Amino acid sequence: MKQWLIIFCCVVFVMASVLTTGLVRALIDLSAFIAILALVWHQDSAKVENIE
Repeated sequence: MKQWLIIFCCVVFVMASVLTTGLVRALIDLSAFIAILALVWHQDSAKVENIE
């Protein structure tokens, strides 16, 4: 994945989190956390595949 995609996702989730409250905000924060973990995990696995 490209770095601009990670930055874009972070900006979108921060804006959505600021504009909402309560349960919706908690769900947006959770989805942001999962998305960032998925992006980082995908980058790490791609690097490992390139070594072999």
